[in-house]
Order: sequence, then structure tokens, then C-alpha cells
Amino acid sequence: MLGVIGVGNVGKAVVSRARAFGIRVLGNDIVDIDTAFIRETTVEMVDLETLLADADFVTLHCDLNPGSHYLMTADRFAQMQPSAFIINTARGPIIKEEDLVAALQSKTIAGAALDVFENEPLPENSPLMSMSNVMLAPHNSNSSPAAWENFHQSTLKNLFGVLEGSQ
Repeated sequence: MLGVIGVGNVGKAVVSRARAFGIRVLGNDIVDIDTAFIRETTVEMVDLETLLADADFVTLHCDLNPGSHYLMTADRFAQMQPSAFIINTARGPIIKEEDLVAALQSKTIAGAALDVFENEPLPENSPLMSMSNVMLAPHNSNSSPAAWENFHQSTLKNLFGVLEGSQ
């Protein structure tokens, strides 16, 4: 079961893709999610405690704001299953890394996949660098050839729009 924290644009895309594979998805967000989307995807919107307790994988897609800063701390990791994994591709400070390291070392949770970090770049002496139950990646999806092509096309469209007086 997949738990999605933050069911905005990116979270909705994750929900839709997971459902395409028949994965049961739990969602949590601080704002109400469109009932048509819920009905279409069968995502089960639940409170955070239920999501953490039931999900095998918890993926973070919320904004970084005062309410989500250190959303995931020792107390939250303790609510997760020992076999669960946390995935953060949103913003580093959503997870208190010191608490994540402790949860991974004590096997409170099984593993983590991160492409954002509390302090970036991730310090070379970070324990996360040498942990076998952690996957680390750069947060640079905007560096793909498709992303650059889209960027250039958008730039040209805007430039020609201004030159033609339509913008």
C-alpha cells in the first residue's frame, strides 16, 4: 500500500500512476481534494496517523511551509511499520534527517529514498551516504533532455509572442 502525503498536482500524478498498477493508495492533505478525483482514482483520503500506520511506502509531495517543516520526526517514524519505506522528492526539511538516521539505524523503518536533503548539498560525512537501506539521487529532473526542450520551446513561444504583440 502506498501513502501519499500532499495530494496536489504532483501527488495526484503519483496517485494516478500507482492506481494504474492496481496499487491501493492512501492520501493525506491539509486541503480538501476534489471528490471527482477521489472517485476516479479510488484514493482513500485518511488522517496522517492512519496513513503512516498502514502504508508500506510513504511518499512526500507537500509544500515546505511552517506546518510541514519537520513533518517527519522520530514520533512520526515510530508510527510507521518497521517494514515501511519513506520517499522524499518534495523538500528536504520536511524530514528531520537526524531522526531519519536514527529510525533507519534502529530499524524503526526499513529504508528511505531521497533526492532532497535537509542541508543541500548533502554533507559528505552524512551517515545517509553509507547506509545500505538508503537510496540517494540528485533532485534534477529539470536536467533531462525533454525538460530542456520544453524550456527552450516555452522561451521561444514567449519571445515570439512578445515580438508579435500578443503578450
